Amino acid sequence: MGLELGIRLRGSVADLDAQRVLRDLVHLIRLLGLLEDTQLRKDREPSSRSTWAFNALGLGSVNAVLAPLEPRGGADSGVLDQVPELFVLGLEDVESSPRVPKGWSIGAVREAARATQNLGTDAAHAMVLTLLVDGEAKRSVEITHRASANAKAAVKARSSSLGSVIGTLDSVSVHKRNRAGLWTARGGRRVEVSFDDDHLDSLATLLGRRVEVWGRLSRNSDDQVLSVQACRFITLQQPDEGRRLADLRGIAPNLTGGDEVDVYLERLRGTS
Repeated sequence: MGLELGIRLRGSVADLDAQRVLRDLVHLIRLLGLLEDTQLRKDREPSSRSTWAFNALGLGSVNAVLAPLEPRGGADSGVLDQVPELFVLGLEDVESSPRVPKGWSIGAVREAARATQNLGTDAAHAMVLTLLVDGEAKRSVEITHRASANAKAAVKARSSSLGSVIGTLDSVSVHKRNRAGLWTARGGRRVEVSFDDDHLDSLATLLGRRVEVWGRLSRNSDDQVLSVQACRFITLQQPDEGRRLADLRGIAPNLTGGDEVDVYLERLRGTS
């Protein structure tokens, strides 16, 4: 199955500034790379990300089709096949509300804000994104300047409180400042965790493991956790450790109300 991404800018050809349009396309391609990072759960340099090719490029206006060209940095065709759908669904989400889409990072949302800031405010001057499977359109969405405004709001902290968040640690960096990436059990988003030097040695043993991070949580207007100033890390039981939920089947039907186990437990404990 061949997945491609169609990109079309509506509006008068005479009104399209070539330099601005090229900059916007660069931001869109950078966004594809950042979403590839989220699939791999890695922070990579731009030069380590996969490349994309124009399978089609219309003349006289911007009407292009992008497809993966060369997998790089640990990615393969399976990873790249997921990126166009994540791209389209995520921008559709940002168009409708100021929130971080599932499977996106804060960096990806910031790039989306830059990529859509020059779009018009109505459908006549929108960007149309189309998910193509074997050359056939499977989903199309209209993206306007509203996406840029919502994306900027989504990454702006509106409140802070003491609490905890559960997820899987995927990376640690000490360049300029201490920070780690945490993929949340609820929502599948990447949250940035900052920490003191005292935690550095213990974090090396927690990579790839489920943890509960306690500290000061920064949230956006949609009440999503954006970052954590950590004061404590607690190792949690891994999914393949201990007794499985399937072993308890039949004891309490509908116990979790349809939620995943992690989400259900967080709801009980009041964590994020």
